Amino acid sequence: MTGNLSHEQRIRRRHNISEGHFRTATRRDRDRIRYSRYFRRLSGVAQVTHSDEAQLYHNRLTHSMKVSQVAAALSRIFLLREEIDPQYAHGARLSESDQPGVDSLATSLDPYVVEAAAHAHDIGHPPFGHRGENVLDHLVCQASDGEAGFEGNAQSFHIVANLAPLDPDNGCNLTRATLNAMLKYPWARSHENAEDEDGEPDKWGYYSDPGTNDEEVFRWVREPLENRNQEQVLEAQIMDWADDITYAVHDLQDFFKTGLIPLDELFRESIGEVGSADSDIDQFALSTDEELGEFRDYLRDEKDVDTNDLNVAQFFTDLLEIFDGDSKVFLRPFDDSDSSQSEINKFSSMLVGRYIEAKRANDPKNVKLECQDGFYDLKIDPKFEAQIEVLKALTEYYVISDPVLMQQQHGQEEILRNLFDDLMDEAKRARGKRFPSSAIPSPYRERVKQASNSEVPLYRIVADLIASLTEQQAISLHKRLRGWTPGSIQKDVMG
Repeated sequence: MTGNLSHEQRIRRRHNISEGHFRTATRRDRDRIRYSRYFRRLSGVAQVTHSDEAQLYHNRLTHSMKVSQVAAALSRIFLLREEIDPQYAHGARLSESDQPGVDSLATSLDPYVVEAAAHAHDIGHPPFGHRGENVLDHLVCQASDGEAGFEGNAQSFHIVANLAPLDPDNGCNLTRATLNAMLKYPWARSHENAEDEDGEPDKWGYYSDPGTNDEEVFRWVREPLENRNQEQVLEAQIMDWADDITYAVHDLQDFFKTGLIPLDELFRESIGEVGSADSDIDQFALSTDEELGEFRDYLRDEKDVDTNDLNVAQFFTDLLEIFDGDSKVFLRPFDDSDSSQSEINKFSSMLVGRYIEAKRANDPKNVKLECQDGFYDLKIDPKFEAQIEVLKALTEYYVISDPVLMQQQHGQEEILRNLFDDLMDEAKRARGKRFPSSAIPSPYRERVKQASNSEVPLYRIVADLIASLTEQQAISLHKRLRGWTPGSIQKDVMG
């Protein structure tokens, strides 16, 4: 939900700067994130599988770039649908006096804002994906006696609001519009929205630890929204939907190509169950439902998908029938030929277009905006949301539960536990010393040294350090600290 913030409120920064003449304030935001080391680091952080397999699979950097592209495209579609001057659709802004009224979509939606938010939304993810996130949350919670935790979205906000070295006191010193847009979960760990069905901490957007000013920044960001503090702004809703689309489509593409998702069998069993009007497709039908039946059971038992309302077999068959390409590529195991590569790229493009409706601007909208009392919201047909959940579930069922991946994750969890314990011991010995001798690398050594005066908890400094590592850096630092491969004194793991 976004409100009638003025242009001035949207582009305000906590520390005023000269914006220059050739970029809008929000385009500057996007560039600040794009050129930061925290964003570059995402090339060494897993999306699903180990980052060393980046030649096969998306990593967090390529995922974030694609989320940015999809979110910006959807933003421009909405602006053009409303016949708003093209300069708005390209991120340009009129002067305050020339703008439409504050209730206009032009003052609530900026493609550069959603691009910046998409770039920033994953920069807080630690090494080893969501399993690494869960381990760090447990370790921080334990070290703080249950008063704090670790969460990738909150860490992203922590980075742009504090840690990024562009501004000593304000991190990236982003505009209020961009900071709002990256808040997928605009509440703290203690808020009721941050709990899952079992009452356990789940997702939240900022830390409220002593010694950090994230809560102060958050309150400044949300202040003009008054009583709508726990609602996503429109630009965050668009970024969030683009994130879901990108995760669903591009991970499906990756894991079908490498044989981990048996999409060909699912399609053939679906055709066998519901039939197809296309004889070229119908001839590949299978009468079994071994893969389809088990996957459908998983959707019913483990996911929020009503398989009575959504006919999964019909959905899969429909995707083949509407595909304007060679559907036979998806009815046999992927063969890695140039023609097959081309067809799966077309298929992925078709899916993205389907869920942002890029080709259907004049048709009844399944993805649209609604405005009430000057506040815009993204409205998505529940049918579309359920279909995206099905596509996402393919990766969760066939890949995330794969025994080999789980074997890797078991070892990765051990690396993070050892790193946290070793670095906490080092931090306790070095805290407050004028010339600390410590294995903790800079700039975190200086932060540990100053911790007594700054009141920043050691567990937060250590978590920040670990979360700033690529996966290879985490492995290398662990080996060095444990004496397995000491390496050269001239080689700084974090350098």
